[in-house]
Amino acid sequence: MVFSSWYKLSLFNIVMILVVFAEGCRNKSQDHSGGVAAKDALSTFQVADGFKIEMIASEPLISDPVDMEIDEYGRLFVIEMHGYPLDKSGSGKIILLSDTDGDGKMDKRTVFKEGLGLPNSVMRWKKGVLVTDAPNILYLEDTDGDGHANITDTVLHGFAVTNPQHIVNSPVYGLDNWIYVASQGSVGTREYKEEFGDEGSEIVFHGQPNTTKLPKNASGRSIRFRPDSKQIEMTSSECQFGHTFDEWGHRFGCNNSNQGYQEVIADRYFKRNPDLLISDATQSMSDHLDAAEVFPTTTYPDRQIFTNVGVMTSACGLTAYLGDAFPAPYNKNVIIVA
Repeated sequence: MVFSSWYKLSLFNIVMILVVFAEGCRNKSQDHSGGVAAKDALSTFQVADGFKIEMIASEPLISDPVDMEIDEYGRLFVIEMHGYPLDKSGSGKIILLSDTDGDGKMDKRTVFKEGLGLPNSVMRWKKGVLVTDAPNILYLEDTDGDGHANITDTVLHGFAVTNPQHIVNSPVYGLDNWIYVASQGSVGTREYKEEFGDEGSEIVFHGQPNTTKLPKNASGRSIRFRPDSKQIEMTSSECQFGHTFDEWGHRFGCNNSNQGYQEVIADRYFKRNPDLLISDATQSMSDHLDAAEVFPTTTYPDRQIFTNVGVMTSACGLTAYLGDAFPAPYNKNVIIVA
């Protein structure tokens, strides 16, 4: 069974279900690579007391999922990122999944949009969706109700196209009516420089040369914008993949080794005094180091070239749960995929 580390958690408002996309072979309980068949996948999970886990989609209905969004009709917009990490030929897709018989499982697959590069995140917006597909943020809409996007507009352009683990992602609608997008500095590569050496340009509203522009790749920071009024600003911090807000509007981000930090002061306040020297606008959430200690279950854990053994290396998908249906002590917590 294969899971992407880039899941954004989506929570139902009555019965809380952990949504899992499981990939496995169709007719065998285990394939030659050691994958687990979809029908057997749930038995491999350990679920905390008070939680329930159900499968709502699996192969062949979906494959290579990295993000999803539940709309007001109970449909799932799912990003299929087939190209990760090197294929930029346009294999990325957005799949619209529907439950046609009301049994709580998706049974209809419609290709909402195909031909995308390395799409990684989706957010419901107006009558369509916003999709991050570096160097662009796109708006896609289906105007005739056939499940296929027949409008494709580029909203913002100019983000870096370097290491796909560090490209623009995760549009989130804030309490202040701005859309926040996670981003960070371009990450160079010793290989594939031609394919992944684009360090970005000025970030602009596409086709709107007289609107506000941000510096090259937003100087390595996340951004916020308002599509209707053509407003765009940098935040005071960067974020690798996934960010969230609590009920007070405080913004939290994360990166591979740091499971969560708060952006304590927004950039608009720093701009009041441009001569102020700032060391850091964030504060780590953890009380036990930025790169939290973990305990591998393998006897001889593999030490990657940029990774220390025994520390977190894949924190992402940060989500503040603001409902009231989780059992204690998980209610009103921040959930992190790692």
